[in-house]
Amino acid sequence: MTPFGIKLKYIRVQRHKSLKDLSRALKVSIAYVSMLENGKRGKPADGLIELICSYFNLSWEEADELKFLAKHSDINTKMNSEKLSLNATMLTNVLKNNIKWLTEEQLKNLIINIQDMSKQNQEK
Repeated sequence: MTPFGIKLKYIRVQRHKSLKDLSRALKVSIAYVSMLENGKRGKPADGLIELICSYFNLSWEEADELKFLAKHSDINTKMNSEKLSLNATMLTNVLKNNIKWLTEEQLKNLIINIQDMSKQNQEK
């Protein structure tokens, strides 16, 4: 599952829409929508996300949340560290080699801490 897929399914079910309804509106296959919801496909194209927001008539806040979740739902994440610092390269490799050993709580804490540090640096 991906954060985007979970949210998409929640919205669809909450609005009483079937996979068939959504797939018709988006002009994609039922299988593709199902794969998005179940995490078999990663981040959809920005245009498709906009169509989903429009179809469900999402508020600005809901649309922003869905876009944020889509951005963080890439199932094939790759990172080229060639132009990163030594420590950044080290971090990418430590995560790659150890992420499977972290608990869900530890992962949540890492996400929060990294996002907080990123916001602080952007504000400078």
